[in-house]
Amino acid sequence: MKYQLLTKLGVTTVIPIISMTVLCQPSYSRPSQPIQGEGRFWCSTSNSQPVTVYQNPQGAIEPWIEWTSDYFSGSGYDPETRCQLVSQRLETYRRNQQLKYITVGVMNGQNVICTANQMNGICQNLIYTLKPGQDPIGSLYNLLAWRQGQVGMPSLDEASIIPYIDVRKKLGENTNKMVQLPPFSPESLLP
Repeated sequence: MKYQLLTKLGVTTVIPIISMTVLCQPSYSRPSQPIQGEGRFWCSTSNSQPVTVYQNPQGAIEPWIEWTSDYFSGSGYDPETRCQLVSQRLETYRRNQQLKYITVGVMNGQNVICTANQMNGICQNLIYTLKPGQDPIGSLYNLLAWRQGQVGMPSLDEASIIPYIDVRKKLGENTNKMVQLPPFSPESLLP
């Protein structure tokens, strides 16, 4: 009888501890395999440096953003924290089908890397904020680790065209099914 009571007490004590352990695991640990045919973003620190990675629908893991700058650490956003936050944002945008193009823009008076729904579209969803004075176009080109080694884009000083990087194919989305909206222009809003 005492043994049964102790067993019941032990089980009721162990379950909350297990639940608490699962909830306290860091979000940058490698997640389980995605659902077949679906990808996912997360923050990995496997090489002691935070990296936003994407596991594509075929299961291959691709580095997207390497987090090396400590510039925002004084504000509580060290590289690992930024990696976790941005990886969560990218995953949310991907799930909500808001991750089509990556571009640059201005939000709250600061240069940012953001998403757009179409070529020449407005900056809609914050990916992350750039350091003051940082070249946004050069940063956009250098942002994506999988683009390393490709022909360089000019900096903002050399070009007046803001680049839009189409990431739909990289995410494994079928771009043939998607309707391409006409380019955004402020004049189209005039009566």
